[in-house]
Amino acid sequence: MKLQDNLQRLILLETVRGYRVLWTGMGAQLARDVPFSAICWPTLEPIRRRLLSLVGDEGNAASVLGANFLAGFAAGSLAAFATCPLDVAKTRRQIEHSKLYGAMGEGWESSAFLHHIVIPIQQTGGVRGLFTGVGPRVGRAGPSVGIVVSFYEVVKYILYQRNTDS
Repeated sequence: MKLQDNLQRLILLETVRGYRVLWTGMGAQLARDVPFSAICWPTLEPIRRRLLSLVGDEGNAASVLGANFLAGFAAGSLAAFATCPLDVAKTRRQIEHSKLYGAMGEGWESSAFLHHIVIPIQQTGGVRGLFTGVGPRVGRAGPSVGIVVSFYEVVKYILYQRNTDS
């Protein structure tokens, strides 16, 4: 698909639906990402503190970096596992071409979401259906959060050192 074709489709959609089309799917993204963040970030600090206390004052840069990575990995993995049903519902909603929701994504924010997306997934696939793809999701989110936390802590340390040296 060419960039020009995509731009023409976007212009057509904007003409038909207005600028609202540019925000399609935002509700789906927030419905997954807000609970993820609400689990991940409050979980991170207690794990991080515990791991850093195990490292102790004799810890070198590698052990501190490792503790930060492991804390992020654990918190991200836990949050990814817990929010997997929301991710499955979001993905199902994105690929579903049901007339119930229309081509432009109406219905995500409505109460029909629970009834028409989550409940049928649970009814047809059970709990296993709600956790479809949990392995790859956890396998991506855990290391990603670990890298982000480690990088943040390294940059924070460098900036702190720079400010105390001057």
